[in-house]
Amino acid sequence: MIYWVSPEQIKMCTHVVFKIYEHTNSIIDGDWDKEKSPFEDATMFYSSFKRRLAGDEWDNIEYYKHNAKLISQGEIRWGCSTADEFLNRCKGLDKIYTNIKEFGFCQTDINDFISVAVDRDGQLLLCNGRHRLTFSKLLKLEAIPIKIIVRHTKWVEFCEQVKGYTNVPGRGGKIYAPIDHPEFTHWPIRHTGRSSIIIDHMLPSGKTVLDIGTHWGYFPTILERLGKKCVGVENLGEQLFFLHKLKKANDAEFEIVSDDIFNYIGEGKKFDTVLALAIFHHFLKTEELHSKLVNLLRSLEMKEMFLLTHSENEPQMKHAYVDYAPEKFAEFIIKHSCLDSYHEIADFNGRKLYHIFQSQNADLYPQPIQDFRIIFVAFVNATYPQIFKKVDGQIRGLKANHPNSHCIVLGTGDDSVDTSAYDFDFIDLRNFENGYAQRGVIAAQILKRLSPDVIYMRYPPADAGVEFITRNFKNILFEHQTIELDELIKTNPNSFINELAFGSTCIQRGLGGVGVTSEIVNYERRRASKSKSYRVMGNGIDEKDLPLSKQPEKSGKIHALCVAHYNHWHGLDRLIKGCGNSPEIAEKFRFHVIGDGPTLHEYKTLVAKLNVGDTFIFHGRKNKSEIDPYADISCFAVGSLAFFRNNLKQIAALKHREYALRGLPIMFADEDVDFNRSMEFCHIINHDESPVDMISLLDFAQKCRKNPLLRLHIREYALKELNWTKKMKTVVEVARRALERDIFNKNHQ
Repeated sequence: MIYWVSPEQIKMCTHVVFKIYEHTNSIIDGDWDKEKSPFEDATMFYSSFKRRLAGDEWDNIEYYKHNAKLISQGEIRWGCSTADEFLNRCKGLDKIYTNIKEFGFCQTDINDFISVAVDRDGQLLLCNGRHRLTFSKLLKLEAIPIKIIVRHTKWVEFCEQVKGYTNVPGRGGKIYAPIDHPEFTHWPIRHTGRSSIIIDHMLPSGKTVLDIGTHWGYFPTILERLGKKCVGVENLGEQLFFLHKLKKANDAEFEIVSDDIFNYIGEGKKFDTVLALAIFHHFLKTEELHSKLVNLLRSLEMKEMFLLTHSENEPQMKHAYVDYAPEKFAEFIIKHSCLDSYHEIADFNGRKLYHIFQSQNADLYPQPIQDFRIIFVAFVNATYPQIFKKVDGQIRGLKANHPNSHCIVLGTGDDSVDTSAYDFDFIDLRNFENGYAQRGVIAAQILKRLSPDVIYMRYPPADAGVEFITRNFKNILFEHQTIELDELIKTNPNSFINELAFGSTCIQRGLGGVGVTSEIVNYERRRASKSKSYRVMGNGIDEKDLPLSKQPEKSGKIHALCVAHYNHWHGLDRLIKGCGNSPEIAEKFRFHVIGDGPTLHEYKTLVAKLNVGDTFIFHGRKNKSEIDPYADISCFAVGSLAFFRNNLKQIAALKHREYALRGLPIMFADEDVDFNRSMEFCHIINHDESPVDMISLLDFAQKCRKNPLLRLHIREYALKELNWTKKMKTVVEVARRALERDIFNKNHQ
């Protein structure tokens, strides 16, 4: 697996030799991790290359002289057997440094990475790649790709303790908030999306931060890396154990206060920013705590606060002394503190996030802008009409929120596809000499003429053409549909190499972006920078695109619809195996499989092998009107059952939204950002390789049959929550905030 870290997170190097070609995910006990030294002090090349940048010639620098001496004694160094050969190699390192400075970190060898070992405390120790790490540190790159090749046994045991904590009933196998350590990149998380919004709205000149109820220290960790001096208050023993461990793992320096917040503030403390995220409602439960909260607010010297409220009428607040509605809670803060203004900046399923501040400091924040131009760019060939349809819906939604928007789509045309009905300009690359290969240059020329304030780009993924665009335009927001490297390594090796070489450079040059899930957003922010503007925006739908399906029969066979271009992550094999395990239940179903794709033959073979040919009917590829009759007889629809095969825990599948627009209940695996277990029309199965449990699926289908209004409720939800007009509001917001911050930073350099 490839991880992304700031070069500054690798501070030590191990003395024990672990070669990348000999170790992959090794777990080793013992004291090997105690033999280490600070990288910048102990690495000869680091100090030597600093002298080279200062103007010294290689033959006067220790790194060259040391290795030239060893070569003269008969050693072979990096394939060099003479001093002249080694001097030429050193000059080659000059060129590598210059290329990284101009084009960014370019990882082209999929086997030879900067590699690290993780010690017993979770700290990263360099094993291989001192030259590239040196360049990355000196150039202050935001993030670089690494591989973890060795882990200490005690660190692995700690990770198991984290896993054990998440598996306690009620925690759903998820950590409470992100952990800013590469080890936990793909762990499922309960609460995400808050940090980027808070960073976007923080007082730029603020230096000190108090995080009340810091839990495991996520906010102090990331804010410290942005130059803030942080204090995290936490007095729950179980949380303190993980808090101290993770602080050490991240080599963080923020202060931990393991005391009651009321005692701590009673000593008289002053902070620029206070974080009160889903914590203050606990102080409303008794009259005594409420009184202490009032005194706390009166004592706090601060310039701003970020308040995340509880949802109104939560069961835990049933017998509370007082239960403030979200806006009343913000007003309560103002009444009893030195702050006097507030506005809502986010809503997390009823838990509202407020920025509360002093109006006298309004001029110290980035100033609001309204008049700016967004150009939406997508690279899509005409042979993908479903993506054309999506981009068309997106630009319509974007214009509904921000009229000063325009969209161009570049791709290879098809004479059988009419593009004139779409609300974008299609640039047919067949009209240009070597057009497909030159699409980056062509796009850059068009963008130069259009002069956008913000470019919103559907991530292609990266190649030399995208690199060329980002080299010429720094005002790009990217839309990410997946964790690109994890998907491409399985589906498109050539694109994987290009993404590995150019991807991080491209997104680090941009302003930020959106991802269709919080998992994707967390990953892309790790590749880019914690200071970038990022938001979650699940896929949407065009409300006029599909009709409401008719009510199916309440007796007889249970029909179900499954439409896709089938790939390994659709996981229809799980359903087929489930039917094979329960043939008597499978006989009650008829699954209408519509579409094509690389795994369709595999599914047909499995159906024949398990003798469930009467249960699965393969109809081939059909257009949407031809699908309507099958939707009308279907009791429910089958969504994605194995997205975890792309190393993803969350999805935002377009077909789930299309099913909802038809009014069809949905079965799927994993977690979709717009659907959850509490919705009566969702049947969510385990995110693993186990066959589908046909007993529970039958129970779900029978319940759906009994509810005559269910289809109307599902469609109403889709029309209200999943339309592109609502979704693209997020793009306008992130574009505005990114542009405001960019202008502010340029004016204050």
